[in-house]
Amino acid sequence: MSPAPRVLVTSTFRDSINTNAGIRTYLSEGFREVLGTDAITVRPLELAPEAVLELRPDLVIGVGSLVPDDADLRGLRRAVDAAGSRLALWLHDDPYEIDYAFKAGPLADIVFSNDSWSVPHYRHPNVHHLPLAGAPKIHLRDLKPVEERGIALFFCGVAYGNRIDLIRRADALLARHAVSILGSGWPDDLRSTTNRRLDAKQMADHAADARLTLNIGRDLDIANRRYGLPAATPGPRTFEVALSGSAQLYVVSGLEIGTMFEPDSEILLVDSVRDIALALERAYDDPAGILAIAAAAQARALKDHTYAVRARRILDLCGLAGPSEG
Repeated sequence: MSPAPRVLVTSTFRDSINTNAGIRTYLSEGFREVLGTDAITVRPLELAPEAVLELRPDLVIGVGSLVPDDADLRGLRRAVDAAGSRLALWLHDDPYEIDYAFKAGPLADIVFSNDSWSVPHYRHPNVHHLPLAGAPKIHLRDLKPVEERGIALFFCGVAYGNRIDLIRRADALLARHAVSILGSGWPDDLRSTTNRRLDAKQMADHAADARLTLNIGRDLDIANRRYGLPAATPGPRTFEVALSGSAQLYVVSGLEIGTMFEPDSEILLVDSVRDIALALERAYDDPAGILAIAAAAQARALKDHTYAVRARRILDLCGLAGPSEG
């Protein structure tokens, strides 16, 4: 057998300010599934250059954001050059930080953006769309009969303006059901919400116990003034909830969701409080139908939307094949 390519996974800024360091872990597990444990090294950015010089991996991939100015990505680039490796960046906060895309030019050999509409706005010769994903070790749960689930509708997230607006319009409806609307920053006047954070495993547990999970994107731009791009690609929660085994109510913000999950059979699309009300009625009147949607979405996520699937895509686009018979 030909040897597996060696990959070092790191972040693009310091862990002390990185609230999404878990994605690095999820991706490294995906690479391990594809290439085997011995082929994968994981390091925080501060330790990555030394590891690159010592191990000389075929590929170094930095996961994160280009916003922090104090990240020593040039030091990582120098180490990659000295080791004869290639440097890929997987930027997971597009389009909300697209104004910083110019930083990728002198740093990366290849760039992956989580958002499809952001890709053509990079001035880089080798940019590809790569959505985020779900991690089965963290998010996968056994399917529970819908009638045995204690939560009618679940949502957890930061209370961005668009989310507050929708929940406020739906508050009277939601307050009549056993809902769990959690997160941070929810106004005190909302009856259906609770300011409580969940970690990734708690999030999966709640979704697995919910007849329906509401999926609302965010509208908070950090650096998106130049183009004002709307987000095109669904966020990672879409894939995580699918693995958890909950039928999703996806608040429509674009057409791309239909290329990732089949509307009506794998995901339910909504754009009004009335749609949410009808879905809640269905969750009680047709539990078998709701369970079938949850099961189909889970199967689709396992097939198409795990970090192992994304790792294979990265290797393919970087021209690095996995182990094969020689």
